[in-house]
Amino acid sequence: MTPPIQSRSFSLAIASMLLALFFWAIIPLFLEHFTHLLDPWTANGARFFFAAAFWSPFVAKAMRRMAPAERSAAWKAALVPAAAHGASQVFFGIAPYYNNATMLNFGCRLSIPFATLFGFWLLKSERPLARSPVFWAGLACAMGGFLLMFEKGFGTDSTSVPGMLSLLGFAAAWGLYVVFVRRNLSGYPVHLAYGVVSLLTCIPLVILMFWMGDWPALLRLPLDQWLWLILSALIGLTLGHVFYYRAIQTIGPIASEGGMLLIPFQTAILAHFLLGDRLSPAQWAAGGVLILGCTLLLRARFTTPPE
Repeated sequence: MTPPIQSRSFSLAIASMLLALFFWAIIPLFLEHFTHLLDPWTANGARFFFAAAFWSPFVAKAMRRMAPAERSAAWKAALVPAAAHGASQVFFGIAPYYNNATMLNFGCRLSIPFATLFGFWLLKSERPLARSPVFWAGLACAMGGFLLMFEKGFGTDSTSVPGMLSLLGFAAAWGLYVVFVRRNLSGYPVHLAYGVVSLLTCIPLVILMFWMGDWPALLRLPLDQWLWLILSALIGLTLGHVFYYRAIQTIGPIASEGGMLLIPFQTAILAHFLLGDRLSPAQWAAGGVLILGCTLLLRARFTTPPE
């Protein structure tokens, strides 16, 4: 039987989720900025190279303390999450070229139904949520907000058919990723778990950068843009993921994804002041429904007894 979530550990998980939310709310603004300077393959590969370089010393130090069999097991456990993560990041890297920052973060939250489906399928600890009316009410609110958001955003300059397809591809791969993080990596410290995933994800994305990207454009970037590129990697691919792994370990992937519904509003506020983006009244209403759904999903996770 899975032990019940204690109030203290739940509070720490919520705090970790909110920190991840804060960091990830900024990332679409960085990515939209770099659409004018770099192609998606180059931006993705460079950012993941910096993230992998950051985590390499931590992973090496942790691996030195482990027996050979334990090291091998850790790398094997990270393979499937890293594959799903890499696929999601390919779609996420393309999406800013077809969506503005606000629509990017709203659309990426389509990962919730995928995380729910994969979570019920692959994780026994998540299945009790299926019997909770509060959970289904929260999910209904979330999906209602999504439908309203897309109805008003589709066909305008905030998105396009390729933009919607890239967001859908990201959502499916990300939903699988967060479930496999819980399934395969919950027994490892969060810095080691994401450090190994980051290193494995970096390899194919850097290869794609040299194969499909205009990587010499990196050499033409001024120093200040290099600093912004590195900062975006450290915020989005180091701090954000580590805090999110902590949330997934405690409250599971479905409720954690529900908490991420708050990201679009943070991004919308930032985009309003920094990029001049605007949300229609219907989109703000959709956001209010999303927040309600987030609250209900988290409440259902805390109050639903485990099997």
